[in-house]
Amino acid sequence: MVQALLRRYARGQAAAVRPLVVGRRLLDLGAGEGWVAAALDDAGWRCAADVGAFGRAPVPYVVYDGARLPFADGAFDTTLLLLVLHHCAAPDAALDEAVRVTRARLVVTESVYRNRRDRFWLDLLDGRVNRLRHGGRMAVPRAFRAPGAWRTLFESRGLRVAETRWLGSRWERLVHHPFLYVLDKPPGRAADGARGGGGGQTTSSVRAVVSPRRLIAKGGSAR
Repeated sequence: MVQALLRRYARGQAAAVRPLVVGRRLLDLGAGEGWVAAALDDAGWRCAADVGAFGRAPVPYVVYDGARLPFADGAFDTTLLLLVLHHCAAPDAALDEAVRVTRARLVVTESVYRNRRDRFWLDLLDGRVNRLRHGGRMAVPRAFRAPGAWRTLFESRGLRVAETRWLGSRWERLVHHPFLYVLDKPPGRAADGARGGGGGQTTSSVRAVVSPRRLIAKGGSAR
């Protein structure tokens, strides 16, 4: 039942972000079950990644340590962070890694709040709903922010906010408030890592639920 609902929701997410994807190499970071990446079957080579072995969809899936992704700088044309950053204990660091491995564009959605009532419902419902996933193994730090606070973070990383808008139905926005940010890396930074970046990593620090040959480690290529 839960997986059927998640898969249906993922199809809606995929439909919303599909026109925003650029290039032919796509990373879905914080992918959960991987249903969004699977639904984007026309988006070129896709890879899903998360901090646990949560994958259920038939797409390449990488489990990493939550600190360093096993990909070279600029390995992906587009990276998706869909309702992910508020689950991170250190969202700023998670964003930096996403920026490092992305060549052109990040597409971010976040549950945001505008007032105390919004924050109350997010704190109450997000944790309860996500405890139903992955046998309760999904981390729920709930690092929610207001829309302007997320924008300030993105711009502090040198990202250009190309578009913002509300997502979801009227009923969804009563308690969930999903907000979209389309973030482009300036041409001069397309090949650079976040805040000076760093070299790509090998797969030695991750458990990969896919052949290592398909990982875009330093010096490698997408297949």
